[in-house]
Amino acid sequence: MSNRLKFFRSQMAAFEGTADPQRAIENGYYVPEPRKSASSLITRVGLRPSATHLLIGGIGSGKTTQLHIARNQFNEIEDVSAHYVDVSTYTNISEIVPGVLTAISGLVLSELTKSAQDIDIEDYQDLITKYAYGYSETVTRSPISDLLATTTTTTKRQKGVLSVPNEAIKIQKAIKGLNKAASSDFGDIVLFFDGLDRLDDVQVFSQIVTTDVQHISAAGIGVVLVGPLLAAYSQYRDIIEPAVNYTTYQSCFDLENDPEAYTFFNKVLSIRSRENFLEKSAVGSLINYSGGVLRDLINLAQFSIEEAYISDEDRLQPKHVEAAANSLGRAKMLSISDQDLNVLKKVSETGNFIPRTDAEIRLLVTGRILEYQYPKRRFAVHPTILLLMQELCHQM
Repeated sequence: MSNRLKFFRSQMAAFEGTADPQRAIENGYYVPEPRKSASSLITRVGLRPSATHLLIGGIGSGKTTQLHIARNQFNEIEDVSAHYVDVSTYTNISEIVPGVLTAISGLVLSELTKSAQDIDIEDYQDLITKYAYGYSETVTRSPISDLLATTTTTTKRQKGVLSVPNEAIKIQKAIKGLNKAASSDFGDIVLFFDGLDRLDDVQVFSQIVTTDVQHISAAGIGVVLVGPLLAAYSQYRDIIEPAVNYTTYQSCFDLENDPEAYTFFNKVLSIRSRENFLEKSAVGSLINYSGGVLRDLINLAQFSIEEAYISDEDRLQPKHVEAAANSLGRAKMLSISDQDLNVLKKVSETGNFIPRTDAEIRLLVTGRILEYQYPKRRFAVHPTILLLMQELCHQM
């Protein structure tokens, strides 16, 4: 294998957008965010370990990384034990129902108390497992008369809440009992639930917040829950936000108006790339075309590295970033209707956007239109889409 191929492979690996954020942190790629969202969570959890926190933001805005950082720092607090939980590893997010988070909490607590030598704890663990995954039971029917002297035995399958929708059973006592046992060994338990930002059904999400999160919290367990951006613009917002103690919004980084955000993105690139590999002008292009979306920055960098390798270049140049931005923009333009395009044109020309219709909110949720909240609230069309829109205008 040539040295050039090894070098480009290492750069591609450094900018792997789908990699586990915890692994990226361990590899030294983490750069502290300038807006200190994790720090505020740490302070609040330290004061109120059993409080409920809702973190809302678009996909790719860095929420998962912040959860891992916060989890790691919470565990440095002497009497707090924080645990990251990817809900998608337990169940299909699109099929989630109320009761699932309660079941997952019970499974996490059961794991923490697996060495407990207590018959009540063992009963709680068994109840949680049955509630989560279901169970089979044997039913024996005795003969009803001498004429029917055959005893029949059948097996009945009870489905669990993690497999199909199922009416929740009362397991609050089990959750409380397991939490009490776990807390005696590990301190106050805090669970970080990730993955629900990909849930499209806000009504189901509101039910989860008002049932599962409340039940878990009532058992004395702290909850940090990632929610979909759609929840901030739906009719259920007035139900969801009052049901939690704290709500934090993770918006895009305003690279145009926040110098700290630009510096942050610059550090993200420099800490992952080899010295002198990224031309200075290419760095600026990568940052600008990302629109302040962390995942788009990482993906653009990886696409650009591919372009540089294919072009037989040894350094990443603006032309490679331009090709990558064009490719990402085309992907974001897929399934865009003429009505959507008119909205995008209006936003790009005026900067005005009030998301009201389902179609307009969808443009925001899918990252075609970006929302910034600091230093001031504003909306903008994603730069890679603007690039294609400008090309279309030149062709007309």
